[in-house]
Amino acid sequence: DADVVIRSCDNVEFRLHKKNLEFLSGSFPPADTEVNPNEIVRLSESGETLEILFQFMYPRRFPSLDNMKIDPLIELAGTAEKYEIFALIHVCELHLRSFMQQYPGKILKFAAQYDHRELVKEVAPILVPYLPLSELSDLLPAHLYKPWVSRSCLKYNKSSTKVSDSRVSIENIG
Repeated sequence: DADVVIRSCDNVEFRLHKKNLEFLSGSFPPADTEVNPNEIVRLSESGETLEILFQFMYPRRFPSLDNMKIDPLIELAGTAEKYEIFALIHVCELHLRSFMQQYPGKILKFAAQYDHRELVKEVAPILVPYLPLSELSDLLPAHLYKPWVSRSCLKYNKSSTKVSDSRVSIENIG
């Protein structure tokens, strides 16, 4: 009884219900929007990403994201932001925190792009010893840059100037 077909960029088709898309997303059109029954809606995301995304559109247990690697997780989180799937946005944000020590640069880039201020604040102390302020000014929007730099520099100056071995290496920043 699905009333819309969505096709991923790698040609995986999903048969969905427009009501679910309308109520659980901030970006899909209302369910009463006229659609040709033979029309297929094409999206630019992969089938793997959309498979997880669409599971958050139905009243059932959400899939576990515990075993996702950083890049697919960031792709999923960006897709959740794009289609405004708020439950998935929250779940992805929680899982991104588990990668903060390994990939602070990737987390910061994502957090800045989608205005996740708390993630920006949390990743700040990890990156201060490694990232020049000139790179930060290019990465962070103006409304986040000044508070981030102020908070980070204050924390860093209060701590030891010696960077411990437990900190992330420069190779893992990006």
